[in-house]
Amino acid sequence: MAIIVSFINFKGGVGKTTICVETAASLAGRFGARVLLIDLDPQTNATLSLMREGEWETHSSTKGTLRDFFAVCSEGKSFDLSTIRVKYEKHYLGKNLHFLPSHLELFGMDLQLATKFGHGDIQAKVFLKKAIKELSSEYDFVFIDCPPNIYLATQNGLFASHYYVVVALAEYLSTLGLAHIQKSIADIFEQANQFLQGISGASIAAPSLMGIIFNRIRYVGGGTSNEESIMRRIRNTYGDAVFDHYVSQSTQIAGRAEEKVPIALSGYAADRKYERQMREVAEEFYERVTRP
Repeated sequence: MAIIVSFINFKGGVGKTTICVETAASLAGRFGARVLLIDLDPQTNATLSLMREGEWETHSSTKGTLRDFFAVCSEGKSFDLSTIRVKYEKHYLGKNLHFLPSHLELFGMDLQLATKFGHGDIQAKVFLKKAIKELSSEYDFVFIDCPPNIYLATQNGLFASHYYVVVALAEYLSTLGLAHIQKSIADIFEQANQFLQGISGASIAAPSLMGIIFNRIRYVGGGTSNEESIMRRIRNTYGDAVFDHYVSQSTQIAGRAEEKVPIALSGYAADRKYERQMREVAEEFYERVTRP
């Protein structure tokens, strides 16, 4: 069965999607892992970094997206996620990478779900957890790119996950919310389990923090004095939860999204140092998730 991991940060603009997509691509392309990427973010950045807009429009109108998944689930019906699955075909090294595309209208769908089911109803939090069971045996890893909030789409990702990864910048505001993320997740699962205990006595385990990955560090060889100071402080607070490896700032990484080929797969000489960073992050990810 697949190991399911949500990539989160409640603050936008930290490059969460980039790290999620690049780690998935590195594991699939360089390690031969079978990876399913689920784009729960209505901004659809993960989706559009792997397929062209015209392809997405065609797929959305003919096969559907995660918007359709939540719409059907909200009506109490089951949904086969494989019907909206896309097999990545832009680079031969990505043959083991599949993804479920997002849709801009997930913004409205999240609000509709909250209005219909309310804040405390666990039913709307486990749509993805239930549906993903049918696919998980086909993959080694399932990565969930969550929106930068704690609304129902993100909660669906967390309730389906074994672990979560926080992507952060080495900046004061980016790291300020790390404790808040942990507390919010703990509170959500505590409330859900209190609800379940009153009905059936069952419970759902909260995902564990796999680690914190620093992104967009100023230089390949390290950060500015301020960045290094912040990273030391976070390591002092969170210890081994902080990844040893980080990803440095690069316009090339962002530019690969336009070509629909992650830098982890491109093979370009100009990308080599960044591809190496992605590989090191993926290697550390693999070691963390498979350690006894």
